[in-house]
Amino acid sequence: MDNCIFCEIISKKEDAFIIYENTYVCCFLDKYPINKGHILVVPKKHYQEFSEVDKESLTQVILVSQQIATALEKLLNTDGITIMQNNGIYKDVEHYHMHIIPRFLNDGFSWVEPENAVSKEEFISLRANLSEILNISY
Repeated sequence: MDNCIFCEIISKKEDAFIIYENTYVCCFLDKYPINKGHILVVPKKHYQEFSEVDKESLTQVILVSQQIATALEKLLNTDGITIMQNNGIYKDVEHYHMHIIPRFLNDGFSWVEPENAVSKEEFISLRANLSEILNISY
């Protein structure tokens, strides 16, 4: 895709610290890391959203993410690993990607969870609506 920094990295037109690649994914160190060792796992085919990614590429994203996370835990003696991805207006590059972020006690990175009250009726309604969309029954 034109003007996609990740496509440029994948095609080697843009420099990056690539740490692993195969037929389906390219993995490189994040240029603006949350912590040392922050790695992006990117499908080689250009997709903007999670919901668009083909089955084989998505399978490789998660399997390779698991391998990299395990390696980072050993290499950096982490206190944990955060694996995440963003969609829609919440992503900073318009090419689907997975973040693998080594975590350390008191590293300053956090996930703030707002307090949202959900009634039992709302849970029942949400489950029913999702079941209908997913074509499953409970």
